[in-house]
Amino acid sequence: MQTTHDPDAQYVEIGRSIGLFYRRVNLLYQRLRPDQGLERSAYTLLSRLGSAGPARLTALAEDLELDLSTVSRQVTALETRGLVTRSPDPADRRASVITATATGVESYRRYRAQWVAALRDALADWTPDERDEFARLFARLNESIAVPPAVPAPANNGENAP
Repeated sequence: MQTTHDPDAQYVEIGRSIGLFYRRVNLLYQRLRPDQGLERSAYTLLSRLGSAGPARLTALAEDLELDLSTVSRQVTALETRGLVTRSPDPADRRASVITATATGVESYRRYRAQWVAALRDALADWTPDERDEFARLFARLNESIAVPPAVPAPANNGENAP
């Protein structure tokens, strides 16, 4: 990063790095995904079900910070491929519980192994301490941006001033 007197320079650089990271992760996802017919949000959903177990649609949407309509659409796509099943919630028969099938869990495990291998390769020259520190700071960034700050009102440049 270039040294400058711009007080926002660090934030601009962090923003650029986040944008680049996002694009590169998307490219990596395109290369790694085991089933070319599923969208990334479907894999996110399958990963949640494969790792944490069955859940209602509303809980999945909340856990994954996705719209309920997106979750519903992706559950249908996963159901069509035999990766999840939908059954009535015993506590509320109007709601559904989504469960990964054995095929879905296996798909999730293969996909997770691919991501871990890709990260292991990408971070091969990092020390364990560097990986720990990055994981800590990355988690901290995620927490910091989980609830965006209030957006300040734009300056009126003296217009309508009393």
